[in-house]
Amino acid sequence: MVGFAISYLVPCIYAGVFTHMHNDIESSTVSGTTALTDEWTVTLPSAFQSKMEEEDLVIWKSGLTIWCSVWGIEPEESREEALEWIAEEQAEKAFDVEQTEKEGLIFYRYRLFEETNDYSVASVYCFAFSHTNYIQLGIYVDDEADVALALDICESLSFTNHTVFH
Repeated sequence: MVGFAISYLVPCIYAGVFTHMHNDIESSTVSGTTALTDEWTVTLPSAFQSKMEEEDLVIWKSGLTIWCSVWGIEPEESREEALEWIAEEQAEKAFDVEQTEKEGLIFYRYRLFEETNDYSVASVYCFAFSHTNYIQLGIYVDDEADVALALDICESLSFTNHTVFH
């Protein structure tokens, strides 16, 4: 597994639940199976740069930028309830909405045209829900041809269970 060269943990807090995004003291190059947290990995098809921006991990290469955030799920909340909240809060103009299940995870994604990318290519938002937390990828592409790559990156999210189900 390719991880970050010098890593320590940055806490991400959601509704009082503590989880950790891997952090890099300095920017680094990442590729292949890359650890995002102690439990979440993503597979990157080529070399990307990475850095922390406040509590979010940013992974990018020319033409494609991924913002990664991880959120905890309260012990009394189910992953379905967390997904329901995300679906209710998603932008009204979201399209290509899809929900699937794979390897015990719930995946939810949609596309959205945004001012940040000049309304020229719709961004891809991807969420993957485990029993204890969920990860969000906001993927911005400069060319519609790269949307398939963004979707592959979403599909590559993987979770390794290191905690007890609640």
